[in-house]
Amino acid sequence: MPFSDDEKAMIRYHLGYPNVSSVATFSLGLPAAIEPLFILESAMNLILPSAESLVRQHLEILTQIESQQVDDLELLAVDAVDEIKLRAKEHTQLIQQYLKWRDSMANIFGVMANPYDKRFSNNIGTGISIRIFR
Repeated sequence: MPFSDDEKAMIRYHLGYPNVSSVATFSLGLPAAIEPLFILESAMNLILPSAESLVRQHLEILTQIESQQVDDLELLAVDAVDEIKLRAKEHTQLIQQYLKWRDSMANIFGVMANPYDKRFSNNIGTGISIRIFR
């Protein structure tokens, strides 16, 4: 069964693409279309029926990981509760798992996750980086 509009919105969201009807960005100061988004849109419509359940499984996992991050926000305020010691790197590990599953879903569609996605730009190595020559 083809993806619903809601499922397509979640696929775009988890892969870091905008959910707007017309997309443009600036490249070197000039308006430029985001080609990977168009590739993703086409891939969502052309996905093999046998792969649809795999994508839905990835959506569920990504949503669970994100929900875990939100549920654990209160744990950022404490290091230990009585004798229970909390894992200090849990959020970082959840982000790593999220990125792993996001990349796996991107592979199913044959696209890249949006390199301009701002959600992880202050965390672990995602986003655009360029080499600086001196």
